[in-house]
Amino acid sequence: MRLYEFVKGRISRRALARVISTFLCILFVTIHPFSQLGGSSAFLVLSLKELVFSVQEDLAQQLEITIINITGALAGIGVSTFAKYLAAIPQEGSATSRLIPAVFLVTISFFAGWAKSRLPRLHLSARISCFVSIWLLTENIGITSAVLSDSGSFLWITVTAASVCLFSSMLILHWSSTHLTEEVASTLRIIHQCLSVCMDNPFTYPSSQKIAELKDLHVELVHRSVILNEMYYQAAFELRIGRVSVKSLKPLLGMVEHLRRELSWGMVPRPGQNDRSNESHCASSPSFETSAIELGKTIMTSIKAVEDLVLGVYTHASLRCNSLRTERDAVTAAAINLNLAWYTAKSELRNTIRTLSEEPGSPSGSIIPSHLHHQCLFATSLLQMAYDTSHILQVAQNIAAHHEASRLRFWLPQLTWQWLGVAPRTFIMEEYETPIAHDASEAETTLSVEEVRQGIAFVDRHDEITSQEVSYSHAIRRIPTGPQLSLKSLPRCLSSTPQRLWNHPVILHLRLGASRVIRNMQHSSHLQHATKNAVGVAMLSFPAFLPSDSAGFQWFRWIHGQWMIISYVWVLETNTGATWRVGYLRLSGTILGAIYAYITWAVCGRNSIGIVVMVTLFDIPITWLVTKSRIPSLGVVASVTLPPVVLYQYLTPDSRVSTQDLAWMRASMIALGIIAALATNSLVFPRHSRVLFLNQTSRTLRLLSQLYLLLVQGMFRNIYAFTPHDKQETLKLELQIRNALHRSSSLLITMNDELSLVPKPMRHYREVVLKIQKILDLMTGLRKIRENIPCKETIVLVLKERKEFISCICISLFASQHVFQARQPLPQFLPSARQALEILESQIEASLRQDINMDVSVKGISLAYSVAEGEVMRDMVDTIEGLLELCRQLFGTSAWLTYTRPETSVYNADEGPGTPSEGWFSTVGRM
Repeated sequence: MRLYEFVKGRISRRALARVISTFLCILFVTIHPFSQLGGSSAFLVLSLKELVFSVQEDLAQQLEITIINITGALAGIGVSTFAKYLAAIPQEGSATSRLIPAVFLVTISFFAGWAKSRLPRLHLSARISCFVSIWLLTENIGITSAVLSDSGSFLWITVTAASVCLFSSMLILHWSSTHLTEEVASTLRIIHQCLSVCMDNPFTYPSSQKIAELKDLHVELVHRSVILNEMYYQAAFELRIGRVSVKSLKPLLGMVEHLRRELSWGMVPRPGQNDRSNESHCASSPSFETSAIELGKTIMTSIKAVEDLVLGVYTHASLRCNSLRTERDAVTAAAINLNLAWYTAKSELRNTIRTLSEEPGSPSGSIIPSHLHHQCLFATSLLQMAYDTSHILQVAQNIAAHHEASRLRFWLPQLTWQWLGVAPRTFIMEEYETPIAHDASEAETTLSVEEVRQGIAFVDRHDEITSQEVSYSHAIRRIPTGPQLSLKSLPRCLSSTPQRLWNHPVILHLRLGASRVIRNMQHSSHLQHATKNAVGVAMLSFPAFLPSDSAGFQWFRWIHGQWMIISYVWVLETNTGATWRVGYLRLSGTILGAIYAYITWAVCGRNSIGIVVMVTLFDIPITWLVTKSRIPSLGVVASVTLPPVVLYQYLTPDSRVSTQDLAWMRASMIALGIIAALATNSLVFPRHSRVLFLNQTSRTLRLLSQLYLLLVQGMFRNIYAFTPHDKQETLKLELQIRNALHRSSSLLITMNDELSLVPKPMRHYREVVLKIQKILDLMTGLRKIRENIPCKETIVLVLKERKEFISCICISLFASQHVFQARQPLPQFLPSARQALEILESQIEASLRQDINMDVSVKGISLAYSVAEGEVMRDMVDTIEGLLELCRQLFGTSAWLTYTRPETSVYNADEGPGTPSEGWFSTVGRM
């Protein structure tokens, strides 16, 4: 029993299923009655087992990849068989007979490359279609008797590899995956931990250790939030057995992101708070402090209850419905306690603010003492977290009710374009895939929308002026008659007709459409990748289509150049960094596999039992590399290199090639394919991760500017009204920014793998991504806070100051955006958002002090939200200035003032806000 528990804890089900599948495959290949069906290439069963049908984490996913990849293999076999049949019609060895399979192979490679880049779910399916086509279309060309026999051999190879892996999975693996549920529970635990750290003496300044811990937790939460969304879309399109649909978790994931943002903008101590940490701690009402802490504890209890319920619903799938009464009761009790704690905390906060607003004033001159400003922000974020947690509890209750009322069922994905566009969840990640669906920016030659509009307007004005001139000339001139009319007007009509036709509205509409199509084709990353895939396959397979008596054809046949082409297809990725990473890992794996293959043959020879044992033993460390390490590509290619060397001699005893020569031949072919892929991706349509990252960052900053402008549009209305349309557009922009930040983070990973003579400032790039993420979180906090601030006193009466502050923020974001786009230095001076904020805060304070006695509502909780808004805006100013500083360090400063005279450094009130000393932010140091 202890041995079983030890093995169960050390060996995963997937690892055991992988080893069993390898044992069964090598067994089928070494048993001659079975291996004869695959011919001399029967060893490719092990290659396809590792490359395409490798055992996954659960049976549902294994069934999906089996169906999809067998479909791709059958498509490749069918098209290749048709091509070989057409090639067998002309005379054997003729140019036509050799041209037909070459054209088909290049065409298949093109469409497979496009499908691989455009439809991630067909990634392996496209690869296996290329795999079988490369073997079928480069051997026995033009031989009629080999058309069906070769296709039958590859059909047996494909079906054997797929069925063995599926059989092993059915024996060992679980039916359903719980990865999404476990990830949701893990994220909720991190939120619980982060809130617990924040609630530890929340109204005192935390230690440096606590600040570092909070920072690490926030970074982890950002990563988990992105992973959750990815895993949700993957799980939503997977085969699954259960009672409740995965789609029921979608509202929960949205609320989890809201909680993460509220922790980010409302519960992070600001630098400099330590100066006020010991000032009049008793000024914050003890009752308010107690109620706030109680509310935080209730939120943590609610999160724990939701976590237990979600695990109970989605983890245990059985025919008999498990009772979740305990979990449901815990969620119901948490909802009641949360509502009570929220009401108590809100009432205490309102009473505290009302008491402070009725006092004469604080020493700092503000209505609310300055040392309570961050406490107001903390309290408002807690209230918002309680509001979102109540929604999470409602979602959990609905999930529990649905679980008790539903039967166990089999969930099938809908076969849509969206399903094809989502990559399957797989543990054989051969590279850090960078999800770049579209180019981050258009080419420099592309006209903007406004330029196109101005061009159309110019054409319309030109036509209008021309028609007016023609009508005026006919009015003031006597109209000629007879032959004079036709002879004099004919050249002018002939010269103006083409221009009028070219600028006709119908032709102009067709021109714009054609321009859009051509531009999309020229800059489509999917078509570029398809072209690189087809061109590389065409160049590497060229010797296979030469005359049979040529030296190139004999060399290709002797050395089995198909491995070179297959390695090229497998290594070629959609960006340069991923190709380099896969390339050097596969090159290392090729050397490792070739060495072990030579040792295996030296030890076992043609002994089938020894070969089975050695190959199975080698799969044990390979399984660990594939499932547990961060370099699975090394293990995959080492496993693929072994069978061609060990089993070729066993399957073809009459071969005159020694095992040593065979080992270096296979290794050299695979290495040449890897080198060709690296050269192609570096020279043809290169997609360097650094260039993509800079363009992506510029696009993200542009979206961030649009989001900020959308947030402040309501301030210029009589009443701050955030309409449903505005909210929809805001959520859409926030989602686009989150996706862009995720792509930027992925590009940073692949950027490390690119070969570069010049070191890259990776630390600065990572800090830029974190700064942009922080700005996004702060904007979300502003959106929620401004729904509760007093509109008249904080917006209408200070509209001028609001405009100044908004302009400063927009100019700073605009400058940062174009610095990343143009790679040019920043201007030395930019309008200072910090000074604009100070002026705005002083005007808001005066406005509130003037109206506080006339309007009772101002004394309530809206005053706390107004103070919280100021704290968030100060944090935003700090973050944007930090972003500008990073831009200066990365791209430099276009400076014109290199020194300052002593007398100019003294502030002069008569100078006004336009002087560099007061109204400007200097990118070479604040002045």
